[in-house]
Amino acid sequence: MNLSVKRVLVTGGSGFLGRHVVQALDRHGCRDVVVVRKAQYDLTREADVTRLYQDLKPDVVVHLAAVVGGIGANRESPGTFFFQNVMMAR
Repeated sequence: MNLSVKRVLVTGGSGFLGRHVVQALDRHGCRDVVVVRKAQYDLTREADVTRLYQDLKPDVVVHLAAVVGGIGANRESPGTFFFQNVMMAR
């Protein structure tokens, strides 16, 4: 697949891993890379995901978005992190 002619959506593209993926796509000639933030589209909400696809019309989606925290945050609220990440992945 020639990604240089595709619109590539990278969810989580501003995070630790996502930044590197976006840079790699750029290095490999991909010129239409879209990175979204939770303030624009909350991926745990179906209506926001539908709106995202309608607004951006991506050809390829690289899903890297996740709700993350440190060890302490994960220990304090493991169910919250799990639930929100599952909702994004469905």
